[in-house]
Amino acid sequence: MRYTFILILLLIISFSCKTTLELRDISNENISNDSSLSWVDSSIVALVLPYREALEVDMKKVLVISNEELAKAKPESKLTNLMADYLLQSGVDYCRLARLNIVPDMAFMNYGGLRVALPRGEITVGNVFELMPFENEMVLLKLSGPVMQQFMQKVAARGGDGVAGIRLGIKDGHIGQLEIDGAPFDPKRDYWVVTNDYIAEGGDSMSMLLNHKESIATGIKLRDLIIERFKAEHDAGRRIKVVLDGRIYYE
Repeated sequence: MRYTFILILLLIISFSCKTTLELRDISNENISNDSSLSWVDSSIVALVLPYREALEVDMKKVLVISNEELAKAKPESKLTNLMADYLLQSGVDYCRLARLNIVPDMAFMNYGGLRVALPRGEITVGNVFELMPFENEMVLLKLSGPVMQQFMQKVAARGGDGVAGIRLGIKDGHIGQLEIDGAPFDPKRDYWVVTNDYIAEGGDSMSMLLNHKESIATGIKLRDLIIERFKAEHDAGRRIKVVLDGRIYYE
């Protein structure tokens, strides 16, 4: 989306305005605190101002209304569940539109990737940027049964994450009961997972995912797909309402 381009442009302009100084001499002098003094070139301000104002307007755009504050927690939470649900839906839609013979089994949204809570009431574009400040993109991974088991064991060991399409019981930091796509986990079959490129590359201690069988890079930013999901809910006249469903629980 163009929000990212504008942010990058502002950063480039900001850094390009810095003058390289060479130390020639050192002296001490008291300088009065004069509010009229400014280090900002007025021509630079004039150049950046239209972009900044446009960005501020975009960031204040209301995407959807939420019935309550959405915060993350473990083993599950309304925020992690909602984000994982949206990711799974987007993965399914992508496979259908791209005419891939794939139906994703589950989605994984890493807990640490969600940086803030979403407010009760109006949720704006700016709120989503605060929630997901990174440029992560949606990726699909094909995992063998043993790799999937290692993956879910890591989720169990740290007490939960953002997941959709599974039901996981955690017992003493290990996998208890595990269902994927409504069926008991089968170590002999393969599974398709929707996640982000950071996780797919082994980030957040998920190195086992480097042993995937196949990988499909979509080029779609998670932040963008969340924004589009919120817009769709708003256009349909619906508010955000999430119910905990016990997809991750302690045995």
